[in-house]
Amino acid sequence: MLRTAFEFLSDELNSYLKRKDPTNFGNDDIAVISSLMNPDGTFAVSTDGADVSKIIITLINIEEDRIADSQYNYQKFDDRIEVINPPVNINAFVLFSVFANNYSTALRLLSYVISFFQGNQVFDSGQYPQINAKVDADKPWQKVGRLLITLHSTTFEQQNNLWAALGAKYMPNVVYKIRTMSFIDFEPKMSAPPITEVTITDK
Repeated sequence: MLRTAFEFLSDELNSYLKRKDPTNFGNDDIAVISSLMNPDGTFAVSTDGADVSKIIITLINIEEDRIADSQYNYQKFDDRIEVINPPVNINAFVLFSVFANNYSTALRLLSYVISFFQGNQVFDSGQYPQINAKVDADKPWQKVGRLLITLHSTTFEQQNNLWAALGAKYMPNVVYKIRTMSFIDFEPKMSAPPITEVTITDK
């Protein structure tokens, strides 16, 4: 599900950039899903070329969203009742970092990211039927229902700790919180035939 959400947002952001600024960003996909650093300490995104510009989309944190007390789910399958564990609802914190050889270009791209989410704060399958276009029909647990995007402010101290943990040099960036994604495994934990009658005896 995380992959579904990230690939969709990346595709939508790339389409937005090509539509808003076709002269500068109309030919290539600028937004990429990637970590910032490789395990060996090298920069994870290719910077070959004289005029490289990238918006790097990176997952930096996950928190559980306890909307309500979770209850077991029951579903009917053929002639049996199946019990499924309640879903886990999460919020994802996503870092949008901008790498560009030209600092002014980096600031322009960062402005486009903020403008994109200012105009698109809610994504659902009704308004965006392509949100689950890459999900196989036999993998319904990978589908995204609804994404709510909000800007997440960080202090200078939090920024310093974040970039130190990432092991990367600071780049123009913004953090967004994506709410809420529900993870559910459709494999039943128990199965039993339904109760069709109740018998009361004196014994």
